[in-house]
Formats: sequence, C-alpha cells, structure tokens
Amino acid sequence: MNVFSSPSELPYFAIMLSSKLMLNDLTYRIMAEKMLELAQGQPGYLGAEYGSGEMDLLMTYWQTKEAAEGWLAHDMQRRTLSIGENFWYEEYSLKLFEVMKDMSFKYSNQGLHSSRFPRIVTERGVLKILDEAQAPLLHDYINQEKTFLVPWEPYRTDGYYSLETCQLRVREMRRDFLEDKGIVFCFLSPNEDRMLAYTNYSNIIRGVFQACNLGYSLRESEQGKGIMQEALNAGIEYIHKEQHIDRIQASYMPRNSRSAAVLKTLGFDKEGIARDYLKINGQWEDHILTALVLR
Repeated sequence: MNVFSSPSELPYFAIMLSSKLMLNDLTYRIMAEKMLELAQGQPGYLGAEYGSGEMDLLMTYWQTKEAAEGWLAHDMQRRTLSIGENFWYEEYSLKLFEVMKDMSFKYSNQGLHSSRFPRIVTERGVLKILDEAQAPLLHDYINQEKTFLVPWEPYRTDGYYSLETCQLRVREMRRDFLEDKGIVFCFLSPNEDRMLAYTNYSNIIRGVFQACNLGYSLRESEQGKGIMQEALNAGIEYIHKEQHIDRIQASYMPRNSRSAAVLKTLGFDKEGIARDYLKINGQWEDHILTALVLR
C-alpha cells in the first residue's frame, strides 16, 4: 500500500477506523480486505492507507462529505463492525475528518529508497522479500507445486491457495521484516517473472540468543540443480552479516534425504531427534534437529 496524496482539489474527506484487536486471524484479515474492496467501488472513493501494530489504523479518503457519510452509513460496514465487536475488536473508534491541507514528498532515487527491503542478486536468480505486486508469483508457486509439497508441509485448507491469501501473506512478510520478527526470502528467476524457491527465517530472537528458525521449499523441476543451496547460502550470509543472527536452527523428517543433504552441505550439525515434533500433512512427525552456529 502506498502513501496517499489526493489528486483532487482540497478539501477532501477521510474516515479513520482505529482499533485494538483481541484476535488478528486470517478471517479478520480477509474480512478487512473485502471491506476495502467494497469501499473502492463506492462513489467518491479516492484511496486508502493502512497501518498495523498495537493499534491498527485504516484510513479511507473521499471526494465529498456526502460520499464519506455514505460509507459510514453503509449497511455492510455497519454489519462488519457489529460482527467484529463479538470476535475481533477489543475497542475501536470511527471518525470523519475534513482534510484542509495535503503536503507530500516522494524520494526521487527509487533504487536507494527501496533498499530498506533487501534484494540479493545471485548467479542464477534474485533473493528478495516480495513486493505486494508480486503476490501472483507466490500464488503460482504454491498452486503449481501443491502436489509435490503436500507431503512435507502442514495441512492446508483451500483458502491457503487463493490469491487473496497470498496477498495477505506478502503484506505480512513485509511487516514481519520491518518489525524484526522474521525474513521470508523468495528466490526468483533473474527477470523476476517466476518463483523458484521459498526460504523463511522465522521466530527471530534477539538478546542473549540471537537465533532464528529456517524453513524452505523448492520447485520439483529445480531439484538436483543446487538452486536451494544457492538461495540458502545467500540468505544465510545476509542473516548473519546484516541481521547479526549467529545461530540458525532447522529440522527435517528422517525420510527427507534431500533436505538432509542440503543442510549438511551448508554446515548444519545434528543436535538431536524430536519425537512427534511437527504436524505435517495431518500427522505428527519425528524431526531431526540441526543448527548452523556462526559464533
């Protein structure tokens, strides 16, 4: 989502929904997306901005006061807020503003401006946190590789494979990076038109631990080419040198010989076996625990 600056003449109007959530689950996030789509189709809609944290803020912008009031009174919005009172909201406030002045700035050097999100070029591809516009690449990847990946992943509902869910996941990837919670590096083809692999450095813990967990997957057609090792090498170098993480933990099922070989090549050492460690495709599975220690 971009910073909003109105192309219309002043004044224009804004509606702000500020909320504290008891539950920020997938259902809530899909509902919020649906409400934003509904707003976009209303007369006088100009744009929107969204920010999340301890308090969520959703701003919608409107050409006239009548258009803004029409959205405030919209039956679907009122019904959604009523449902949210029972399931999601600890508290919320809905406000109508008149925007009297609009001052904007956009940095002209886009290459430097976008460097907040890392983009790493390797010999055979690009390792990056996806842009929101690249959600269809993730959508293609999980659907095209669904049959191949099912035995190695948690059970997924049909909703997981929708484009809407992929769009939400990309937004979460970007938010988690900014909040230092995790880094999802997707490995793309050199021209960034196809996703080859997925790597997730999750559960980042700072302080005395300085560690994270690693998970990954690779297209079936790219198996045996060293692609996964290339993507992980580049990601681990970034995680260690730029994020100062010096313990990376990974686990694999004993029958997953390809994953075992990749981790061994990267220098991960076995540290033990965890019984019924993760529920994979509906079944609790033993996992071999490994770690790469860079201290």
